[in-house]
Amino acid sequence: MATNPSWYDILGVDRDATPEQVKAAWRAATDKFEPGSGTAQFRLFNEAADVLLDPVRRAEYDDQLDADAARQDAARRPAGPPDPTTGPASPEKQPLPAEVAPAATARARGAAKEQPRPGPGIWTRLAVLVLLPILTLAALAVAGLYGYRAHRDNLVDQARDEAPAAADRALEQVLAYDYRHLGADEQRAARYLTARYKQKNKFDATYQLLARGKDGKPGPAVTTKTVVTAHVLATSVVDAAPDLARVLVFVNQSSTKAGKNPVIFQNRVVATMVKSGNAWLIDDLKSY
Repeated sequence: MATNPSWYDILGVDRDATPEQVKAAWRAATDKFEPGSGTAQFRLFNEAADVLLDPVRRAEYDDQLDADAARQDAARRPAGPPDPTTGPASPEKQPLPAEVAPAATARARGAAKEQPRPGPGIWTRLAVLVLLPILTLAALAVAGLYGYRAHRDNLVDQARDEAPAAADRALEQVLAYDYRHLGADEQRAARYLTARYKQKNKFDATYQLLARGKDGKPGPAVTTKTVVTAHVLATSVVDAAPDLARVLVFVNQSSTKAGKNPVIFQNRVVATMVKSGNAWLIDDLKSY
């Protein structure tokens, strides 16, 4: 019986592979593709890494693999001997003769009428009074847990849908500038960044140095008349939580200076996106 390859097969790792081994296999697989090429295979590798790097999703996936294997084993197993319970009835289970059955039935009914039916004892009633509220609370707790998990899964799915598009828009602004209006570029890019990221990476100071050097003279971007543009080729979610997602982005930057031909840089960036209100903002950037 043919079986589909598992996520482990696609990345070429064992079932007991550590997260570090999964990440290494994912990097080795995705490094084979240039930005913008092999989109289907690229997404397949990323989807495998998404599942195997998420402990909850990986545990559910392993259970699914085990269940599929059990069903396949059952399908291959030969049929056993006939069930003895489906064979002829034993002598003691043979029905009574027709002329005896009515009389026996009548005697049984009469005996049943003569025996008083005992009511529930005090301990039974106490057990019901005690256990019923406990079982009710337990049922409510289970329902609440399933409701919470369903709500969390919906938020994670929403993050997987929204964060890549937000990263696409943000990086084309954050990774670009024009020497003729650096101040406006800084204000535009800052809208896509968290306050923590701007403070950690001294975002304002970087733009100031591009425009004006420490000695008060025009900065390097102005003296060389540099214009940098950014174009996102592809995005894929590495992992996600309700309010956080890491997005792998293939982005090309083109740098043009006065009197020189444009230079293109092919970058692979992982953007950590966090949800702030209704917007997704960049909280960290790492190049690979």
